[in-house]
Amino acid sequence: MTDVTSSVAKEVQGADRRSHLSPETRLAFSGSPLQNLTTWLGLTREGGLPFARRAVLVVIAGWVPLALLTAVQGDLVRPDKGNAFLLDFGVHARFLLAAPLLVLAEAICIPRLTAVARQFIEAGLVLDDERPRYDAAVASSQRLLNSPVVAIAAVVLAYSLVYLFAKVTPPDAVPGWHGQLTAFAPTPAGWWGLLISLPLLQLLLLGWLWRICVWTRFLWLMNRLDLHLLPAHPDHAGGLRFVSLSLEGFLPLAFVVGLIAAGPVANQVVHHHVDPRNFKSVAFGAAGIVVLVCAGPLLTFVRRLIQAHHQGMLEYSALAMRMGERFRTKCLDPRPRVDQGTLDMSDFTGTNASYSIAANAFAIQALPVELRSVGLLIVTTFLPFVPVWLLAVPFDAVMKRLGDFML
Repeated sequence: MTDVTSSVAKEVQGADRRSHLSPETRLAFSGSPLQNLTTWLGLTREGGLPFARRAVLVVIAGWVPLALLTAVQGDLVRPDKGNAFLLDFGVHARFLLAAPLLVLAEAICIPRLTAVARQFIEAGLVLDDERPRYDAAVASSQRLLNSPVVAIAAVVLAYSLVYLFAKVTPPDAVPGWHGQLTAFAPTPAGWWGLLISLPLLQLLLLGWLWRICVWTRFLWLMNRLDLHLLPAHPDHAGGLRFVSLSLEGFLPLAFVVGLIAAGPVANQVVHHHVDPRNFKSVAFGAAGIVVLVCAGPLLTFVRRLIQAHHQGMLEYSALAMRMGERFRTKCLDPRPRVDQGTLDMSDFTGTNASYSIAANAFAIQALPVELRSVGLLIVTTFLPFVPVWLLAVPFDAVMKRLGDFML
């Protein structure tokens, strides 16, 4: 009796400890190389800081020193506005807006991915004998997101990318406040950007790319399970359409990609008077990359859904044929006298229901993606380009249109 009491007490204590964990710790697909690195270095406590506080720290580390150093050097505001830090739209888009948004986006994406992952259980797609493999997939995904090897590799890759960018960036693309890269004579602000700000942004982006890779692996593992798909499910995806909800969790990431791409375009339009319509390929390229990266993981279910489509056509086609033959035999052949005994509504409703079920099985799509979610990704990526495109419209024309609208 004492052993039973002690074991129950241990379970209660374990549940109590789990209830005090932060939301990020309790959620699957949380963690990133930067967050893990700061925890191991003792800069943050176990479980990490709240999203808002981490976003503020990213701005303090990546953007504020650049503003202070350029103010000391006299590069905050310069006569040649294209070389002034204050009017560098690209640097503000990257370090003042994109970097903290990459942190805040986790608050939207992580719960969404966790809910989609749990839906495999809630919807009954994972059978009881497959539950251990599902739990192992979730646990291994969390280990990969918190792997020290991945964090170290991300740091090395981030600085390698910064070095590559410094080597291939043309001289006329480097603003004066940053200094020269060809002769490698950066200003103090330029050194901070190369050693801290840009690697910090790269770490955040690599963390998101790694999360998408882990998410893709999780869906691949789910596809390997003996999922209980229903070909006649009304979602026309065998019951898997809910995975498309993950795309809306990546909407903040799409906006950040648009910001990073639109910042340099704004510099060209404002400082060099280039027609913004010349950069349509940049906007469409950014949108294409976002759709490919975010919707690409759902391709893992294509083969499974094609098989479900074939299975549904064979099974439910036979059912529809039997119900149709039964209805024709009873109501049409031979032609009966229509009376109260002949008109049985259950025959009509049963036959119609069987045809509707068969139609669902015939309409299964190979890719469980909602066009609405893809459209939202594209529109969200385009949003940062809207102010840049508006610069192509003369100001007096805009005011005239507004006046015509108001009067």
